[in-house]
Amino acid sequence: MTTVGSRPAPTAPGRHAPLRGPRGPAFALADQVLSSASNFLLGVIVARAGGAEALGTFGVAFLVWLAVLGTSRALISEPMTVAGEPDASRTELGEGLAGSVLVGVAAAAVLGVAGLVLVLTGVGAGGLLALAPWLPSLLAQDYCRGAAFRVGRPDHALASDAAFFLVQAAVTVAVFATGVANLTCLLAAWGVGATVGMVVAMYLSRVRVVVAGSVARLRALWPRSRWFVAEFATAFPADQGYLLLLPLLLSTAEFGMYRAGASLVGPVVVLFVAGGNVGLPSAVRSLRDGGVAGLARFAPRLTAAVSGATIVYCGLVALLAEPLLHLAYGADFAQATTVTRVVALQYVIYSLSFGWGVATKAADRMRRLWGVRLVSVVVSVAAVVLFTRDWGTTGAAFAGVATACVYSAGVVLAFRSVRRGGAHPRRR
Repeated sequence: MTTVGSRPAPTAPGRHAPLRGPRGPAFALADQVLSSASNFLLGVIVARAGGAEALGTFGVAFLVWLAVLGTSRALISEPMTVAGEPDASRTELGEGLAGSVLVGVAAAAVLGVAGLVLVLTGVGAGGLLALAPWLPSLLAQDYCRGAAFRVGRPDHALASDAAFFLVQAAVTVAVFATGVANLTCLLAAWGVGATVGMVVAMYLSRVRVVVAGSVARLRALWPRSRWFVAEFATAFPADQGYLLLLPLLLSTAEFGMYRAGASLVGPVVVLFVAGGNVGLPSAVRSLRDGGVAGLARFAPRLTAAVSGATIVYCGLVALLAEPLLHLAYGADFAQATTVTRVVALQYVIYSLSFGWGVATKAADRMRRLWGVRLVSVVVSVAAVVLFTRDWGTTGAAFAGVATACVYSAGVVLAFRSVRRGGAHPRRR
């Protein structure tokens, strides 16, 4: 502890000086707003340029991106945050960055081959092929953002996302000015922005890609990361992946309508991601300092912060759904009003268990979360098939509500199990 008149301990060579004080959370929230705005505006622009069918095609590509992103985070970012020290060395961060690039290259290759096969069989896969070449940059930029939060420098994450957003906006304007505003070019603008954002983050943090130890780093993380991957593999179908069933159950235009309603509520994810970026390192510190009792005190505070903001945002979107849809996507999308309101309810329910989910992850009890996710995905798939068949897009939205109820209840029960088990505080 620093006493009056004393100087803070110097930062060790090759490590980062964390940003403390009230500016940290403010930078974190601003960064997540900017990051979410980039994704949201991309969907709006695609809808304006190509209508409901184009938005449906983009929706499938974006779901694939979320699957790749979640897998990369589960393999690298999250287990490094839980297992590593908060003042990580640049070598360690560089190895993780190289691992993210490797995952991106592998995913791009798989997606490219899958897209070509679909095209040869007569199935449209333009969105997948347009996304594939940008996966390494997108994953690397996301890793750099997460690393900035881990070492207590959300200002670096904000600078990276600001560069991402500005470059994406500039390239998008150029695309419209030249009259080639198709999905491929709009995704390219997104990818170019990510590349510049990655470079900015690497420059500010002075982290470089360290290929030599990247594979060894992935192997060392695997005993822990496999449970993060297992949890995500069940979480994604429950939360998002089931939407891949909707193009089979609905027309492309109907799926586009659903995506419009869901995307209007989607910016609330800013709060969930910001809560995770700030909350997971804070939860790990609470466990180190106070054991499970400290973690139990932290979880409801985090839940209150995230759910309070979620209720305010989702309430406003639900109240103003029709005019907002008209403004963002056009008059034809006003019919997605009911879907928007139901999806807003879904996110509110998810927020009510948020802190306990982060606390369970910080306690490294991923098997318990995996069990909750496994039950949730079964409920999710069954609900979306049954509800969509009878009630169309509105039924698909209510399937999400059913899944959120099951998941939130399961997470609270999982943390109660952690608390009874009495996990030991992590060593400093």
